[in-house]
Amino acid sequence: MKPLLPRSAGYTIEELSAIVGMSARNIRAHQTRGLLPPPARHGRSAYYGPVHLWRLQRITTLQKQGFNLASIAAMLGTATVDGGDGPLDAAMADIARDQPAIVRCLERHGVVGRDDAGAPAVVRPSVRRAVADLAGAGVPPAAALRFLGQFMDRVAPLADEQLAALRAQTGGTSAAPRACLAELLVSAFSVMVENAAQVTFPDGEPGTRRPT
Repeated sequence: MKPLLPRSAGYTIEELSAIVGMSARNIRAHQTRGLLPPPARHGRSAYYGPVHLWRLQRITTLQKQGFNLASIAAMLGTATVDGGDGPLDAAMADIARDQPAIVRCLERHGVVGRDDAGAPAVVRPSVRRAVADLAGAGVPPAAALRFLGQFMDRVAPLADEQLAALRAQTGGTSAAPRACLAELLVSAFSVMVENAAQVTFPDGEPGTRRPT
């Protein structure tokens, strides 16, 4: 079904259900699990926006790839109420105005979406938390998001290449191998970045490295 044009209030749960091809019961279940933020309420009516739509589409895609809900929750993070971080949203507005290339880059990678008013917003709760923490440590949100975009631009082609190579070696085409290989690469990148961070930002004296 062709997506409906969003109204200023958003979608009703029936409209959202029709767009994503998911029952209203399952949408509410994802909300209960924390995978989906609560809808905005206008009087007695509940409305869902682009962030809800994006998250449901990602959940559906990841389930088709063989990921269970626990893995999806780990990848997407626990959803928060829209607009829960005013400073970050204000910073995003400045970045969109002054450095739109950063926004376009992060949109390509699914980190940034559009809120109910059409403004860019970070839709990954884990990224929102990390950027907010870095801002508290003195790293401007624009610098953190620029770094993230540049990093993802470099890593994405390598991830595609390695997944293709592993698929060629194993001949796996089902959802389960895809999910396992994706988790393997995520774990590898996590270890790699943690190791690099320990060298770049060591605890204690400069040049020392925290033992693992």
